[in-house]
Amino acid sequence: MNQSAIRSRHQQEIAIQKDHKNIYDKVRSHLSEHYFIPMTANILKQYSNQLLHELNRSYFSPLSYHDQILALNQAKKVVSIQRKIKKHNLILRVTDKGYNFYIGTEKEFDKKAQQFFQDTNAFIELEENPFNKIQDNVIHLLNQIRAKKFIFQWQCNKMMPNRIKCQLAHLYFNPKTHKVC
Repeated sequence: MNQSAIRSRHQQEIAIQKDHKNIYDKVRSHLSEHYFIPMTANILKQYSNQLLHELNRSYFSPLSYHDQILALNQAKKVVSIQRKIKKHNLILRVTDKGYNFYIGTEKEFDKKAQQFFQDTNAFIELEENPFNKIQDNVIHLLNQIRAKKFIFQWQCNKMMPNRIKCQLAHLYFNPKTHKVC
């Protein structure tokens, strides 16, 4: 959806600033980490200005009347779907095959989860979050391997878990609409 049809100019400017900061921070940190470009380099300032210009151009490009009507209708449909999902306490999932959406009740998904747990005995519900303990153990073992000189420092750095990006695996049910139940 083109934002100029459904958002006020002020909202678009806020979105542009968020997008700019997000993209620019990622590019700047990547270039400084992997290519050792200083964070105050002129090329980064030029990139920032060009990025801001392109975001402004794409957000504020004029739309034809027909495209404005289409964008407004799409926005109304999205809001309507969101309200219905929230009102009826529904869950929206992508199907396993076919790239379709499946909408079901929360009770239905809980029932399927319980049935799956009983059938497979493959999963258990955790009483507490073991994430920090697991991560500490991994870091400790990597440091031990590095101290014994079984791996190089760069290999240790590459295998070191990122505390911000790491997360425990979750169980998601993607309905198989192509199969008859």
